[in-house]
Amino acid sequence: MKMRVFAGMAVAAAAISMVGTGTANADAVNPNDYLIGDTVYFNVGYAQCSIKPDGTAGCDIQSGIAKWLNVIPVTDLVIDVPFLPAHPTFGVFGPYGRGDANSLPNTEISSTITYAGATCYGGGRGAIGCNSKGHSFSFGWSGTTTT
Repeated sequence: MKMRVFAGMAVAAAAISMVGTGTANADAVNPNDYLIGDTVYFNVGYAQCSIKPDGTAGCDIQSGIAKWLNVIPVTDLVIDVPFLPAHPTFGVFGPYGRGDANSLPNTEISSTITYAGATCYGGGRGAIGCNSKGHSFSFGWSGTTTT
C-alpha cells in the first residue's frame, strides 16, 4: 500500500513539473525588432510598454484594467529601481509606451521579450507582466500583482 502511494505521488510530481509556468512555454521574440533608439517598445492588448537599456520596465495601461494593491486604479506600472517593488508612477515621469510600437504576436500562448536583463510577456490568457531588478508586476483578467 505504501509503495502505491509513493508511486502515485512520484507520478503526480512528474506531471506537475512538466506543466511548467506560463512564461516557460512562451514564444520568445527578437528584441531588435522592437528597438526604437536604445529602448525596446512594444504593445500588447490594452498596454503600451517599454524596456530601457538600464533594465527599467514599465507599461501604460488603459484606465480601469489594473488596480494597485487591488484597490487603487492605476494607468501605469514600472520597475525602475532595485530597492523598490514594482509600483505606479501616476504619470509623473511621462509615458512608458508608444502608440506606434510593434505589437507582440497574439498567439494561444504568451510572447516574451527580453532586453537589458528585463523580461516582459503578454498575450495568451490576457496577462501582461514584467520581471526586472529582482521585482515583477502583472495585470490582466486575473487581477494585478506587484512584488
